[in-house]
Amino acid sequence: MNSDRPEPVRIYSNVRANPEKVFDAWIDPKSIGQWMFKPFNDKVIKIKTDGFPDTEFSFLIERGGETINHVGTYIEVRRPHRLVFTWGVENSPMGDSRVSIDFEPNGDDTYMTLTHRGVDAAFKNRTQEGWDKIIASLQSTMTEQK
Repeated sequence: MNSDRPEPVRIYSNVRANPEKVFDAWIDPKSIGQWMFKPFNDKVIKIKTDGFPDTEFSFLIERGGETINHVGTYIEVRRPHRLVFTWGVENSPMGDSRVSIDFEPNGDDTYMTLTHRGVDAAFKNRTQEGWDKIIASLQSTMTEQK
């Protein structure tokens, strides 16, 4: 194993909505704009996504006066069970990493497991903290919409 690529970042969470609704929140442009970048006070400029396998997405945002384009490709899309995509920042020397999200029914809720592989060791803690905030925002948004 490459020492620059530590064990993956994993987040386990229970989201108060059914798996279909939670899954759709990850691929619907309007929904993504409501929760994904909220914890960082980012201004969403443009979100391009269709949620089909082998298609690219782009989340163009402004953070602290800087324009950032989060980009990736959907690898596996199995609604409402599993979503896998590459994740990176346009023109970053870091390259892409891979995120997989598994959605399991838990009564009326969804048990969600997010695994982020290929994160550079220097950014593992920051990545963990970022996903924690993003998932908390998703949970809050889903609860508000119930």
